[in-house]
Amino acid sequence: MLALLALAVGPRRAVESAARALSADDLESVGPILQSIALPASTREEVRGDKEILKQLRAEIVDRMPEADLEPENITRFSVRTIITLTLTIVAVAVIITTINADEITSAIADANPWWAVGTFALGILTWIGAALTLIAFSPVKIPWLRTFLTQIAGSFVALAAPAGIGPAALNLRLLTKRGVTTSLALATVALVQLTQFAVTVAILLVLSLASGDGGALVSLPSTTIMVAIGGLALAAAATLLVPSVRRWIVKRVGPTLSQVWPRLSQMLSQPSRLALGVGGNVLLSMGYVLAFDAALAAFGQSLNLVDVAVIYLVGNAAGSAVPTPGGIGAIEAALILGLTTAGVSAPIATSVVVLFRVATYWARIPIGWGVMRYLQRQGDL
Repeated sequence: MLALLALAVGPRRAVESAARALSADDLESVGPILQSIALPASTREEVRGDKEILKQLRAEIVDRMPEADLEPENITRFSVRTIITLTLTIVAVAVIITTINADEITSAIADANPWWAVGTFALGILTWIGAALTLIAFSPVKIPWLRTFLTQIAGSFVALAAPAGIGPAALNLRLLTKRGVTTSLALATVALVQLTQFAVTVAILLVLSLASGDGGALVSLPSTTIMVAIGGLALAAAATLLVPSVRRWIVKRVGPTLSQVWPRLSQMLSQPSRLALGVGGNVLLSMGYVLAFDAALAAFGQSLNLVDVAVIYLVGNAAGSAVPTPGGIGAIEAALILGLTTAGVSAPIATSVVVLFRVATYWARIPIGWGVMRYLQRQGDL
């Protein structure tokens, strides 16, 4: 208020007004925090037009109170980015403490072949490369390869505090908007990336199912109960869309994004090389996880047909990711263990395989992603 009054009537009259309303101690306490960083945004903008106004205010207070100590205090403003990072860190630590089973992980890693365990982590790096290639291919502007690759690594940290796929998508959106892409176009690009990932996963499953003959037990028709539940949810969603206000809300929310997705897809279809790069990146993303999962099996002396491994991972990961838990924790592990036991792997070995796989492709990535995210924030890329 003192700064705002000074802008309107001058420093002297502002201090005289403050002296009539405040005690001497209160007026003295105001002096050290008379800094632009402590002001509301609108007042801060006005103060920048008269850079001497705050100094003059402090001088007026000293003239009135010669013994006052008005040495400026060290004040730091927390940005939204800082708050989000701090929140994510707290959530990450909480999830790790409440979810991770240190004894189970230690036992699994101790029993695993160390070379195959390292191979599991190394093959998982292919997923970062694939995700980066896809975003570069579909981006409406040229984005540096290294920054895009590092953003995918940072997504490994964000994934701990958001359901599977949402955290990395948010970082990709941020990367594009920081490069000058409009929010609606960036949303459309990220939606196109997600859509092609889904399409490629389905295509891989169909190809592998045909290649394996029957497609494996995991891709057989779900039970009647599950089918009834899915049908009930579909009917509920359809009934909700019959309400005009709900339809208008949905159109208002998703309309701008959908209106941008089709032009982006049309543009990609007219550029076969970029479309091929994007699809190839998605294939590399999926197969990186499949190969890492196969390496985790080999670490415990297990061997399955690569087609079966791919079907087990892709179906299990899709089923687990449908559960809205951070990073699919719990659901993905359960689905993968079920898939392995269905394929004939004993339950104890299947559990160890899945634990090793998740450590190499999820848990071990978290500190790396945190460090990379901090670096990208300092560089102004996120």
